[in-house]
Amino acid sequence: MADSSDGSDIDEVMEDDTGPDANYIPDDLDVLADRVVREQWILAMFREEEEDMRDFVGFQEEWKTDNFHSREKIPYLREPGVKIELPDVVTPIQVFSRVFTEELWMQLVTETNLYAEQSRSATPSNSKWVPVTIVEMKTVIGLCLAMGILDLPSRRDFWRQKKWLFRTTIPQAISRDRFAIIWRYLHLQDNSKDVNRSDKLWKVRWYLDYLKDRFQELYEVDGFVSVDESMVKFKGRLAFRQYLPLKPTKWGIKVWVMAESSTGYVSNFQVYTGREGGSSEKGLAHRVVMDLARPYIGSHLSIFMDNFYSGVPLFEDLKAHGLYACGTVRSNRKGIPPKPPAMDRHQYQVSQKDDLTFCAWRDTKVVLVLSNYHEPMAEGTVRRRQGDIQTELTVPACLSDYQKHMKGVDLLDQMTSYYQFQHRSKKWWRRLFFFFLSVSCYNSYIAARSAGAYKGGYKEWQEDLAQELVTPVTAKSAPQCAAAPVAASAEHDCEKIFHKRKICRECSLSKSEARPGATVYGCRQCNVPLHIQCFGKHYRSTRQ
Repeated sequence: MADSSDGSDIDEVMEDDTGPDANYIPDDLDVLADRVVREQWILAMFREEEEDMRDFVGFQEEWKTDNFHSREKIPYLREPGVKIELPDVVTPIQVFSRVFTEELWMQLVTETNLYAEQSRSATPSNSKWVPVTIVEMKTVIGLCLAMGILDLPSRRDFWRQKKWLFRTTIPQAISRDRFAIIWRYLHLQDNSKDVNRSDKLWKVRWYLDYLKDRFQELYEVDGFVSVDESMVKFKGRLAFRQYLPLKPTKWGIKVWVMAESSTGYVSNFQVYTGREGGSSEKGLAHRVVMDLARPYIGSHLSIFMDNFYSGVPLFEDLKAHGLYACGTVRSNRKGIPPKPPAMDRHQYQVSQKDDLTFCAWRDTKVVLVLSNYHEPMAEGTVRRRQGDIQTELTVPACLSDYQKHMKGVDLLDQMTSYYQFQHRSKKWWRRLFFFFLSVSCYNSYIAARSAGAYKGGYKEWQEDLAQELVTPVTAKSAPQCAAAPVAASAEHDCEKIFHKRKICRECSLSKSEARPGATVYGCRQCNVPLHIQCFGKHYRSTRQ
């Protein structure tokens, strides 16, 4: 009977829950004594305040298209610009040395010499090897920067002297064989060292981490950045090689990049090493954005991204960490409102939920934009062209800001691709090494320009930097470098023009096994040493 009595009490309580007085709790009832009654008391409390909860910001359940609540965007809390003291006028090496420090050069030289010893002890070679010095390493890297500007089909072409078309001063900086053997043993990480081999980037890990720290210590972004992927060209065999058909560089190594929107300055990056354990990573885009934004938590940085990254959970997470975000979003993302019904071209509809603003704008197709800080009713303008007529259209501010600030990574790719050293190598890590060398060069240029300490363009910056890095270290027996003829019809005179005897250029270029002789004669117009009997051969070569 006791069990039956208890059961009937429960039924009575449950029946009362659905009646007209479901919210009534008797004062003389010991609420805490009965579990079922206690639960009903808690439910009744929330029913009474249900309407208030819906209106409370941060707990909205549905998107609304009117009665928007306003919000205030907190300005970026950090001081943008260069973080180091620079003189009023700088040379490229003064800024570049803050990224490629003496510590990095020493590490590069140490690992290269160590790798040469290990390789030559394992596989004896007849080639002569002398440990590389910091001066030589800077010369090699400087020449690689120069080769990105003066592009020739092969590295060996830079040392060709037979035809004036290929004559440069590079042979005076370093001999071809010395450059080739340093290139052969160039290395970043000791293979015999106990490192985490599960890290697919262990060969370049210290180099990437070092540069990342230097980038953030050199310059502070202006509060607007874009996140996108950049491709490092590589078609060789590599487990994490990617294929992106919509990118200009379709095959290669993918790098997630955070770059300043206005300049393309790289503030953070992460190399993508592919799937782990044979399965794709869940929430990859969410993790990547949070990793890149971690140094800026609480700074109210504004991050712009495309629809690969954007989503409601990510934007809420960023807002909770004191970061703003805006980007296009895919229509199948969870949590966003459905596409609005058919709209005329250039019409738009705005929705709001908590701190999120959603915009659907019809252009040639419907564009969906999500933001966690824009005012729903704020407006901006975008330009559209119809035929020869360009017009300005009024659109929500989140869409116009996205168009304005999403170009950072694309600008970086454009600028570095112009003068990047692209000579082939089977070693994948060299592609990353030279890619981030170009990024270091470009970042140092942006830092100098923002401080007003440099007025030239980026091409001139890279030219000057290459020239400052190169210190002639060539052997005395290297062939003399000849200048181009004054003009196609210029006369050539063979005269005594040198006080000391010098190696005849034509003899040094010939395939004869005989040792080239020295002479004090030469071509006055070309300023090269020549035997009198070799002058005719030289004259004919200049006419080809």
